[in-house]
Amino acid sequence: MQWIGLVFLAVAAISLVAWLYLSVSSNASIAGRQIQEYQFLKTKTQQNIAALQTELANINSSTEMAKRAKQLGFKELSADKFEYMQIPGYGGKPTAMLASDNLVFELPQSVVTTEFTQSLWDWAYLSYVEPAINR
Repeated sequence: MQWIGLVFLAVAAISLVAWLYLSVSSNASIAGRQIQEYQFLKTKTQQNIAALQTELANINSSTEMAKRAKQLGFKELSADKFEYMQIPGYGGKPTAMLASDNLVFELPQSVVTTEFTQSLWDWAYLSYVEPAINR
């Protein structure tokens, strides 16, 4: 009679571990799926931004600007029809400050620790089996 209780206890313990493993695995897969959805949204947003930048470049192209200027009544002038003025105190466009070519950027190590990349079986092996073997 006592061995039936031990068998039942062993089955209950195995069932509890299996349920825990399935619970953790399902949560990890749900999180992975959410990450995929966010990456998809990020890609779609980047494509939308690129399309808008292309549209802006087309609107600001010289041919389109010339068309709009003509529609607004502006006329094209030859070089002898206008003259440049010197404005005291105006230094022109500021020069661009570019980064040096010899800068080296070090990429950070992985932010995710091994506790979050191990499976339940890896953790159990490293925590219980390996120490028992190394005794």
